[in-house]
Amino acid sequence: MTYKQREALDVAVAYIDRYGYAPTFREISDLMNYRTVSTVYELFVKLKEKGYVTWEVDKSRTLKILMREELQ
Repeated sequence: MTYKQREALDVAVAYIDRYGYAPTFREISDLMNYRTVSTVYELFVKLKEKGYVTWEVDKSRTLKILMREELQ
């Protein structure tokens, strides 16, 4: 996992812990100070390929962290 992938994952986990539901890619992008959502989306595509996360296509707030215990 790259530094940026870990950072994005940490932002998502912190958001879920704080609010009780998953953030959108736009919200993660804003929290990471990125101008475009596509950068964050690509980070999460790689994380999905590695088995760390999943989400439902075309549905908001469906991001799920799969390997949460391994992140600590």
